[in-house]
Amino acid sequence: MEVYTLGVWQVRAGSESEFVEAWKALGERFRSLPHPPGPGTLIQSVDDPQQFYSFGPWRGLDDIKDMRGNPDAVEGLARLADLCEVAKPGTFRVVARADSEMESD
Repeated sequence: MEVYTLGVWQVRAGSESEFVEAWKALGERFRSLPHPPGPGTLIQSVDDPQQFYSFGPWRGLDDIKDMRGNPDAVEGLARLADLCEVAKPGTFRVVARADSEMESD
């Protein structure tokens, strides 16, 4: 199963740059995990500059579970949430692609 973490972030006005730096710092913390994720991506809405989405691939659900139990990762996620009006991190699985269909589990 192909899994990703995806975060929806509505950042407080004026905290956009600080949020980006905190997100990069979280990526550094993730790289020190025993089973780090693949490269993460952070995107910002052009229409609403306070709206961000982040996503990145993981090897499996166990690696995501381990990350969420890691004190450094939890602290980094809390830092992101502190800069937001809305913070919704989650775990997702790929079920289809535009160029092919994938089987459901």
